[in-house]
Amino acid sequence: MRVAQVVASYHPRIGGVETHVRRIAQGCAAAGDQITVLTHRTGDEAGEEWLDSVRVLRFPLTVRSTTYPLSLTLFRYLREHAAEFDLVHSHSYHTLVGQAAVRSRLPFVFTPHYHGTGHTPVRVVLHQLYRPVGARQFAAADAVICVSQAECALVGQDFPRAAGKVTTIPNGTDRRALAAGRHQGTRLVLVVGRLERYKNVDLIIRAFRGLPSLASLVIVGDGPDRARLEAMTRAGEPGWPVRFAGRIPDQQLDELLAAATVVASASDHEAFGLMLADGLAAGAQVVASGIAAHREVGQLAGAGAPISFVDPSDTRRFTAALDAALHRGRSRVGNVALPSWAAVACQTRELYAQTMAGLYRTRQGEFA
Repeated sequence: MRVAQVVASYHPRIGGVETHVRRIAQGCAAAGDQITVLTHRTGDEAGEEWLDSVRVLRFPLTVRSTTYPLSLTLFRYLREHAAEFDLVHSHSYHTLVGQAAVRSRLPFVFTPHYHGTGHTPVRVVLHQLYRPVGARQFAAADAVICVSQAECALVGQDFPRAAGKVTTIPNGTDRRALAAGRHQGTRLVLVVGRLERYKNVDLIIRAFRGLPSLASLVIVGDGPDRARLEAMTRAGEPGWPVRFAGRIPDQQLDELLAAATVVASASDHEAFGLMLADGLAAGAQVVASGIAAHREVGQLAGAGAPISFVDPSDTRRFTAALDAALHRGRSRVGNVALPSWAAVACQTRELYAQTMAGLYRTRQGEFA
C-alpha cells in the first residue's frame, strides 16, 4: 500500500501524536508499505529525508500559529500528487492539516486524538468556532480510529453521525532494550510530553517538592509552558533536584525509562496516556490523574499493574502517592498486558485494506 500520513508535527518533536504517527509509519514500512509523512517544517529540518524507511516531507508554514498553523504548500502537494497514494491517513482533529486530506479525495482514514475542548479560555472559544471546520474531517473520513474507549465516547457525544465509522485501536508500547545507564540507582520521577498548561506539570513539581526523602525529577519535552515551569522551579529552590531535559534522543529516553522509579502525569485531557503505558512496560510505577483515558491504560495493563490514580490538585495526596511509589520501587519489566506497536500497526493496516476494499466495491456499484 502507498499511504500518506498527514500530521502537523513529527519526530524529532516529542508528543503523543508524534509518537503515535511515527510508530504506525515504522510498522507499516516494515510490513512493506510505502509510507510518506507530510508534515510542517518549523525549524531547520530538511525538506525531505528518510527516517526508518519512512519518507518524510516537511512543508514551510504559510501561517505561523501555535493553535492552528497552516501550510498551503502541503495542501497543494497532496492535491497534485494524490495519484501517487492509495490512501491518506490524517491525525488530530485539533489542527488544520487534516483539511488537506479532506481535499485530496483519496480513501481517507482519520485518527482525531480528540480531547473534546480547548485547553485555555481562549482556546475553548476557538475550539467552538472551529467545530464546523473540524466536523468536515469526520464527515469526509471513510473510517475513524479512536485510541481509547474514552475518546470514542467523546467523539460519539460530539459527532454522533460519525459513530458508525469508528474503530478503537489503542496505542502500543515500545519494547525497548532497557540497558543500564547512568541514571541507575537513583530515585527518579519522570515526566514526558509536550509542556502545555493542561498537562499540569506544575502540580507534579509542587507534589515532588514535598517528598520527605531525596529523589530527582526529570521533565522531558518542550512547549509553551516550559518558561513558566522553569521559573517556578527556580523560585522553589533549594529542594530536591528538578531537571528540564527538553527534547532528547530515543536512546536517552530509553535510559530514563530503564531507570525511572515512577512515571507521572497530572494531565486534564488525554486521548490515551502513551507515556504511562511506556512507563508500565518499562517496569516503572505510575502515578497519574484519574481521567478516563488514564484509567483505561490501567485496565489494558491488567489488574496487577502498578498504577495509582490521584487528584493532582490535592498536593498532599499526590506527594504521598509519589512517596509510596518510590518506596515500592520498580516492578518486573514486561509484567503488563499492553499491546505492542507491531500489533497496533497490523490492526491499522487491516483497516486500511478494508477501507480501500469498501470504497472499491462502492465505486464499482456506482459505475455498474
